[in-house]
Amino acid sequence: MPLCRLCGNAGKIVKAHIIPEAFFRVLREGGAAPLIVTGTPNQFPKRSPIGVYDEGILCDACEPKFDRFDHYGVETLLIRLDELFQPISHQGEIAAYQAIGVDQKLLMQFLLATLWRASISTHSFYRRVSLGPLEEVARRAILDPEEPVPEAFNAVLSRWIIKEQHQKSVNGLMDPLRERWDGVNAYRFYFGNVVAYIKADRQDFAEPLRHLSLQNGQNVTMVTRSFVMSSDFAAMVHTAKRSHDNLTRARAARVTLDSKVPSDGEAR
Repeated sequence: MPLCRLCGNAGKIVKAHIIPEAFFRVLREGGAAPLIVTGTPNQFPKRSPIGVYDEGILCDACEPKFDRFDHYGVETLLIRLDELFQPISHQGEIAAYQAIGVDQKLLMQFLLATLWRASISTHSFYRRVSLGPLEEVARRAILDPEEPVPEAFNAVLSRWIIKEQHQKSVNGLMDPLRERWDGVNAYRFYFGNVVAYIKADRQDFAEPLRHLSLQNGQNVTMVTRSFVMSSDFAAMVHTAKRSHDNLTRARAARVTLDSKVPSDGEAR
């Protein structure tokens, strides 16, 4: 019997989402199931109505321990996003969004719980997330939520600015990736219109990211980014186009193979 990765005990292993289903569900409001877009070679976008889950990491006793984190993450970054975060304008343009009264520790615990589950997951969607020695540090923090979040973990948030004519383009969720900010390791996670850059490093973010981070900032600030002008959008379009082209070629090849009528004596 497999062991639970949180408590280490043998028990009934359940389907566990890493990124809560709500962030996938909102993408199918237009009717179509959201696309799961991954940068894995030879892996192409797939429709996934309920998102990505792992059937081998958590037992039925431990999975509910994430409910408080996940519910707060969904409420803050999705359900009440427009209510909580007010725009800050500069020279006539929205430069950032800021919220007062958000529980920064609990929001950070949600991001840490997501990061840890992604690190232990065997699903290919999370293949680029691996915490190494910090995986155990994160596990202990999840088991003891009354303690402060370890300083090795921190996060900076950004929010897409998406014009109405491009809303239909946003029906995919990209897989998380590892990157470095001034030599500091971080993982980029996508939560609907919000992107979290989650630090997993003994070093802290350099300025100006440190000033805007959840562990150091006085209020929660989201820097705005143009979705259409971003490299994320370009990567999503490129991957989707590549998938479409390969599917078209495969269909054409199938038609060609199906149209050949075997002659007498040929194997059928």
